[in-house]
Amino acid sequence: MDKDKSIIIIGAGIAGLTAGCYAQMNGYRSQIFELYDLPGGLCTAWERRDYVFDGCIHYLLGSGEGQPFNSLWEELGA
Repeated sequence: MDKDKSIIIIGAGIAGLTAGCYAQMNGYRSQIFELYDLPGGLCTAWERRDYVFDGCIHYLLGSGEGQPFNSLWEELGA
């Protein structure tokens, strides 16, 4: 891997993690910086009082076979 080819990504949401994967798949060294202690952005769950909020469900739409995002998930091995 060429040390001169590097990219810095701000945010470890789905877009940032995907950008990091594609950067490395294309020979770039990538560093992802995230403000919070967990990656995933809106594709995570969080708790407030007695409730759990799942922010990920909308990422499942369009990910089935033959759907728009399926090839993206397949390429990334997800």
